[in-house]
Amino acid sequence: MKKKILFFGMLLASLGLLRGGLVLPAEAAAPAVHHQAAPKAVVEERTLVVYPNPSTGIVHLTISGLEGRRAEVSVLNVIGTVMYRETLSELNEHSTKTLDLSKFANGLYYVKLEANNSSQLCKLIIR
Repeated sequence: MKKKILFFGMLLASLGLLRGGLVLPAEAAAPAVHHQAAPKAVVEERTLVVYPNPSTGIVHLTISGLEGRRAEVSVLNVIGTVMYRETLSELNEHSTKTLDLSKFANGLYYVKLEANNSSQLCKLIIR
């Protein structure tokens, strides 16, 4: 019986319903919170899209936001070993690259795009 009372007391306390030994209704116990909109961060328009996902090995990459620049595409396994790497140069507004990963074992991989001291990582499942 003591364990049940202790359990419910802990449950009520964690829900914020137990104040000074009294159980209060949820509305009375909840403090008034005023939300203020946080300033929005500027999001860069660099994107990497990997499809189809899951894949049987033929994978298409669409890269946008890097026109006229160089980028490096890498495919890593789950422990971080680089399985494939290629440098792409003179990218246009929406560049597309097809990779043949059909020789890779089934499993989870990461496609990494690096350009201008930043990187983007996408999960890829090969079946």
